[in-house]
Amino acid sequence: MRILLTFLVLAVSTTASAADRLVTRHSREVGFVVRVPADWRYRNASYPSDHSTELWTSPADTASRLKVEVSGCVGCVEPRSCVLENTGCRPAPENIVPARAFSTQKLDRWRVRYVARTKSSRYLERGLVSILHRGSDIRGFALARVWVPTAKARLGDAILTSFKL
Repeated sequence: MRILLTFLVLAVSTTASAADRLVTRHSREVGFVVRVPADWRYRNASYPSDHSTELWTSPADTASRLKVEVSGCVGCVEPRSCVLENTGCRPAPENIVPARAFSTQKLDRWRVRYVARTKSSRYLERGLVSILHRGSDIRGFALARVWVPTAKARLGDAILTSFKL
């Protein structure tokens, strides 16, 4: 009995870690790379517009997912004074952070991470805003958002950390 119990515990922990093994995925729309669990399924949710939307979803828990939106909106990530009066111009990734964010961390002048509560998911939203730029010329932004159970917060953080433009 003891050997069987030990085997079952090992089998369950091996299965869980195998499902969370991260693999590299490349955007089919724009030039980003991200690491997601090997079994997560891809869907292109883009439609003709100024942005693209790509999704990866866990087959075991459809509420666990990654959504990446890439937009060409330059004014969205600049201060209002820059857009309206051409003053105070600078990268402003914080403009994209949702109002329900309760934690934000500016990584550098081009990127900010946050954690927020959302009405659309039972899980916290972990997000990364990255401004697309060439030198100091802003070209738009990417918004990567991950929803995973609290017990898998490290997985969500690893996914966001792997996101590269």
